[in-house]
Amino acid sequence: MKAPNLPQLVFPEMELTFADFFCGAGGFSLGFIQAGLKCISAMDISPDALWTYWYNLCLKGWSHFWVHPDNPDLKKIRAKKMWNNGETKNTIFQTEIPDNWLSPLISDPMPCLNVFMYSIMDLEPEEWMAMCGVRPGDISIFIGGPPCQGFSQINHSRNVLDERNQLPLRFIYYCKVCKPKIVVIENVPGILTLGKKKGDKEGPFPVLIREKFDDAGYDLEYKVLDAADYGVPQRRKRVFFFAVRKDCEKTNLFPQATHGKYLKQYVTFREAAGHLPPIQSGEHWGKDILHPYGCNPIDGCVICPCCLHYNLESRDECHNCGSDLSEPIRGGVLYMPGTGIMVDTKKYIDNDVLRKYHSIINKSQQINNQ
Repeated sequence: MKAPNLPQLVFPEMELTFADFFCGAGGFSLGFIQAGLKCISAMDISPDALWTYWYNLCLKGWSHFWVHPDNPDLKKIRAKKMWNNGETKNTIFQTEIPDNWLSPLISDPMPCLNVFMYSIMDLEPEEWMAMCGVRPGDISIFIGGPPCQGFSQINHSRNVLDERNQLPLRFIYYCKVCKPKIVVIENVPGILTLGKKKGDKEGPFPVLIREKFDDAGYDLEYKVLDAADYGVPQRRKRVFFFAVRKDCEKTNLFPQATHGKYLKQYVTFREAAGHLPPIQSGEHWGKDILHPYGCNPIDGCVICPCCLHYNLESRDECHNCGSDLSEPIRGGVLYMPGTGIMVDTKKYIDNDVLRKYHSIINKSQQINNQ
């Protein structure tokens, strides 16, 4: 039998590896992959979230997909041609996906090696390590965002006895057995206040989390961070717990804010998303879609000549790529389909007119294709 054409990927150095628990659709994993780390395992119980993870952060013929044999969605999973025994038969990739998250990020991205559709409560850490082929201490970093519904202040009936609130403790037990060097937990600030009594400095959960990490052999610090302070166009506060194994060198893991008062201006949503093309359901950017856009002087925005992102006119350098903005594009930008050529209009072009033109061109293309 002829051997399959597997991608030429080298198994990663274990110093730069991580595992993602409660991974969801893969946002946490994506950030670590962008930072140059390699994902050994991602685990979640939601089928819909893992479909997205599988499509975007895994690779045909390489990644393993594990499903609990008693999973009630097993029939649906088999209908999608996924296997519950870890075989590398990622047959949902009939063709390469054009916007797979791995492809544009770095020159040699490593796909997630193992995806687990399991509850962390139903899989023992020793069994998980055996399925991944690793030993205690092999994987350097554990990350996880346990479900926040039980802690969130939006939940007006939140209760310290909510079963979901035990998941962070189960995660810490995994750390105790598997012994990563660093552990990162993200959650809503409500985890700090749930059950807090008058006069207490903190609620029972941060105290319990610190005690459990200490028993597992880790030193713990935590801090509330706001995403807007790091260039994200949204005020989004989250608490981050950083635990370092006691036999490892300690370092300051909390990043310094880059945006805010006396720092860079906050990034607006228009700056972050204004360059994105108008597309219809089922379309994808960069192949058959004409991609015109312009900057309206009324909005106080210009376009970076290097990365073509929107920027506030008052910026000296691009919020996205850091390029100098002394001579920005003040008109419109046009991608010609199939050529990749960018045309600077040198003058202001009304964005509504461009989008109408885009709609006319697309309709004519559809008629021609018929």
